[in-house]
Amino acid sequence: MRRAAIVLGATLAAGALAGPISAPAHERFPGFVYTSPETIREAQQILVGLKYLEPGRFREGEWDTLTQRATRDFQRDHFLKPNGRLDRDTLALLLSHKPRPDR
Repeated sequence: MRRAAIVLGATLAAGALAGPISAPAHERFPGFVYTSPETIREAQQILVGLKYLEPGRFREGEWDTLTQRATRDFQRDHFLKPNGRLDRDTLALLLSHKPRPDR
């Protein structure tokens, strides 16, 4: 009985010293990248509106080199990791720059 109590105590102490094991909320899906043509097209339209991407010089709905470069520039200017990928944080910030429709 005493041995079981010692083992249980050691296990609880080790768990308490290890700290929390859950990942922060923003790291729940690390590496997730949006790839649907609709989402890419929307991101491209916003990048064109913000003058990061020239109209007609990119392949609409495709994650081409010019779109990656424009995204990287946008990320750099907005203090995001400049990796040129359409991740969760980048898309959220792009959508916050989306023009509102006139009412």
